[in-house]
Amino acid sequence: MISESAEANEFRESPSHTRWVTDDQPATLREKVHLGFLTARGWGLFSAGVLALVLAFLMGRRELLAISLFLILTPLLAAFLLRFGNSALRITRSFNPQQATTGSSVRVRLHISAAGRGPATIQLSDTLPEDFGPGPEFVYPSRTATQGPEGSESFYEYRLRPAMRGIYAIGPVRARVSDVFGLAARPAAVDSASALLAVPVCEDLDPLGIPGEHGAHGQASSNRRLTPDSFEVMTREYHPGDTVRRIHWPATAKKGTLMVRQEDYRATPRAVLVLDRSRAAFLGQGVGSEPVLSIPQFTAPAGESSRSFEWGLHAALGIGAFLANTGFGIDLIDHRGKAINGISASGTEDAAELFTGPHARTRMQQALAALSLEDAVDPRHASTTATLATSLKERMRERGDRLVLILGEITESQADTWLEVVGVRSKVTVLCVANHEKRLAPVIARFRQAGWAAVAVNPKTSLAHAWADLGRAS
Repeated sequence: MISESAEANEFRESPSHTRWVTDDQPATLREKVHLGFLTARGWGLFSAGVLALVLAFLMGRRELLAISLFLILTPLLAAFLLRFGNSALRITRSFNPQQATTGSSVRVRLHISAAGRGPATIQLSDTLPEDFGPGPEFVYPSRTATQGPEGSESFYEYRLRPAMRGIYAIGPVRARVSDVFGLAARPAAVDSASALLAVPVCEDLDPLGIPGEHGAHGQASSNRRLTPDSFEVMTREYHPGDTVRRIHWPATAKKGTLMVRQEDYRATPRAVLVLDRSRAAFLGQGVGSEPVLSIPQFTAPAGESSRSFEWGLHAALGIGAFLANTGFGIDLIDHRGKAINGISASGTEDAAELFTGPHARTRMQQALAALSLEDAVDPRHASTTATLATSLKERMRERGDRLVLILGEITESQADTWLEVVGVRSKVTVLCVANHEKRLAPVIARFRQAGWAAVAVNPKTSLAHAWADLGRAS
């Protein structure tokens, strides 16, 4: 499972500036009370000291008392010094590739060095999440250890294959540290955990046109053409919190005050993708309900998902990547109107930005990697509905804009609510995911009566097949 290597430049450093990097996990009770542990040799010495102490009292021999105190205190002193000693090991963990893709392998490399002469042979093991089983074990220094400017250096590597998306905590490396005489030993975390991001796979869709847009050939068009001289209608005054990258310098020079580009005025249309995250739609209760899937969140509690929600997320990623490739700016939100990039633990810092350009697919993969179902049901349904309606109204102001709804198993009344929230729009695409899609026939009929392209699928349906069905339903 572990291979040794001496090539140092093959791997990139794992990121340390991302949102999901948090403080170390709280220390266990054993670590809080600072207890060392005696080895078999140490316990033997301690037991011999206790026996000698008893004999000293029974026999009245003072020299035996001194010997007993020496035997008792020596292993205790070794454990005390071991607890407050510092590890001489320095560990760097890196991944190749830097982000894993579900179902694909990633190599983990450990670079371990020790300043100066370094410790004697020591047994180490890397800590892995439960999904991967027990962590790999190895011995430091390795057989191919080299002497570098900072002391002895060893390289180890192994492979992981994450089956589920999320943020995995890899590490820390643990060692059983002992004193020189082997009287005391204790497990110790030599470094801290590193975050391994596993992103979902993105499926490429055939360029057969956009469902719901008659006569389209895979190319998005815009009804608004901007010119370099139109900054007066595409700018606004600077507000605290606006990024410096949006400052429009020609407008600033003309107005005499800081002006920024207005997001609502754009040369390309916007596609709003709404991904339903409600627990009721994807995690039904009772007999035959779907099993709950765990989404790793690094050191935070794992999020929850289901097969239906995983299919919906997969569809959102594939459709979003397709629309971004055809010229749309992708605005990915949840069923409450919140930006996915802002609520996901793996979202990037520019949460308010659209997914556009050649890196739109990669950024959407990262934003969706740690997304899970909502934590709790919000009882204020009316207020959240109004919030969603306002959010959609603010996001969709151009005639070329499109709306894609990816919903779970909803009722007819909930379908009417979506019709009310969205309003009269001709370019709306709906995908409803359920284990028994035939139950959604009345819901799909309601959407189609409103002129929407709507299809019901189950988690076993291929996205390409659902995409083709949407094209025929439009």
